[in-house]
Amino acid sequence: MAKYLVRAGYNDSGFKGMVSNPSDRGEAIKGITAALGITTECIYFSPSTAEAIMIVESDAEKNARLMMVVMSSGTFSGGSMVELIDTDSMLAAMQDSGKLLGTYKSTTG
Repeated sequence: MAKYLVRAGYNDSGFKGMVSNPSDRGEAIKGITAALGITTECIYFSPSTAEAIMIVESDAEKNARLMMVVMSSGTFSGGSMVELIDTDSMLAAMQDSGKLLGTYKSTTG
């Protein structure tokens, strides 16, 4: 499975709910990700951007399910999932790409 940076932006209702009924939102996040077979590596919150931010191990199908469940809750205004690779994988990509540099033939010229 790949690693992803997940950002979920709370809406006004989500913030109001957290203030009105404080609870460990990290545990709630871990519960839903575990139910979907997603491994949660870490969770952070950014009050200044109104976001839950986490690193997870997942795949595209699980990500789709997570976004459907989370966004249909009425708690969030938006979210994103960015695939991450480690430095070794990035180096390998650079090396492989360097071997192919200039081999793609454009249809425009």
